[in-house]
Amino acid sequence: MRTRGWPVIFFLLSLVVLILALSCGRKRAAEHTGPTMAAATLPEAVRTWTPLPVRPLSPRLQRVRERAMQAASATRELTWAAEPGMTELTGWEYGTRTKETADALGGDELRRLSRLAAAGGMLPEGTDLATLAASFAAASAGATYSPLDKQVLLLADPHGKETTNDSLLTHEFVHALQDQHFNLLQLLLARPYDFDREEALFAVIEGDAMDVQRRFELGEQWTRRSLDDMARMEDARFDEYRTEIGALFPPLLTETFIFRYRDGVRFVEAVRRKGGERAVDELFQRPPASSEQILHPEKYFANEPARETHIAEQNFAAAGWQTMAATPLGEIGVRGLLLKALAAKDATSAAAGWGGDRAYLFERAGRAPLFVWKTVWDKPEDAARFFRAYNTLQRTHATEADSAFIGGQFHTAWREADVLTLVRLNGDEVLIVRGAQSDAPDALQLATPQN
Repeated sequence: MRTRGWPVIFFLLSLVVLILALSCGRKRAAEHTGPTMAAATLPEAVRTWTPLPVRPLSPRLQRVRERAMQAASATRELTWAAEPGMTELTGWEYGTRTKETADALGGDELRRLSRLAAAGGMLPEGTDLATLAASFAAASAGATYSPLDKQVLLLADPHGKETTNDSLLTHEFVHALQDQHFNLLQLLLARPYDFDREEALFAVIEGDAMDVQRRFELGEQWTRRSLDDMARMEDARFDEYRTEIGALFPPLLTETFIFRYRDGVRFVEAVRRKGGERAVDELFQRPPASSEQILHPEKYFANEPARETHIAEQNFAAAGWQTMAATPLGEIGVRGLLLKALAAKDATSAAAGWGGDRAYLFERAGRAPLFVWKTVWDKPEDAARFFRAYNTLQRTHATEADSAFIGGQFHTAWREADVLTLVRLNGDEVLIVRGAQSDAPDALQLATPQN
């Protein structure tokens, strides 16, 4: 999806809008040894969608469409297996289709993720990411590729002006090529659900399209830039967003979608420079496993995985708590969370030593939810840096109830109304528990391995 002037995509919007249907063209076989791949079938609700209007494109839009398809194919070095459609919609039609997409593809995973983020104090209580995504897309997007419709959908200007340009559509037709060649639905619906892995995949999807768009716009001026200069250039393009739409949302959401474009294009270009367009194809066959690999391409090239991180869920089950969601948040999730209290440079530094993590949501009838987050770090000093940064974050909205050094471990406790947040540093691990004051201390013990 692209906006009329600069890129806008909402946190997990791609999960709602860019979950792709069956590839309709040639695909290179992927060897997948990770999560189980879901069958690429359309949701039942799609069959009852409002039909898209049948209306001809203006001669100008027909010409722009043809040029954009040619530019996307030539620059990305992929051929068209079928000709994707393009439809111009009114604001009402566009909003209706966006809402239908959210209803069809929001799913239980997105709802559980909303509850997990709220329980962890990352998002306001009651946040519904699917509804927010649909509203945001309808209000902000100038064009998007709809894989379920196999069409590029344009939001018509209410004043009758045709503002869609070659650059905008070239980006969207790269998504159509991705859909035809790589069966993205199968990639995006890999289970078990993993937020960090999904964000890494979306960074590839958007980074690929953005890289093609920039090469189309700037040619050698783009390809002569250093990778870091590319990232700085893309980051600067979001200044307007940060002060306008982005200011309305928690930094976690803002940083996550900027990551997909800014860091995604840097990563994809690093891969392209190393191995050409076929190496970019490989990204869809062997996607990066974490946002860390996107932020640090050398870790992808070295095939460096995140550390496996778990707590004893059976202890919570024995105490009557049910696991409702569990997922890594990744280096980009840590950075986005810390941006609420730290300057960008400090948040980036505090997240950079990430080695692995897993956040859990536990629920029990008649009790407030429990949020448990175990993080592991490359070195003890990295864990200590995150420990200090997270406590700085807590200090912005909670009252420190206790701080102690017990048995070689640092502990802090924070009270916020009837919610207690416990933070424990132990070597290269930081464990965070958040819940009702009557439940959090016991939860900390349940999450702690017994020797």
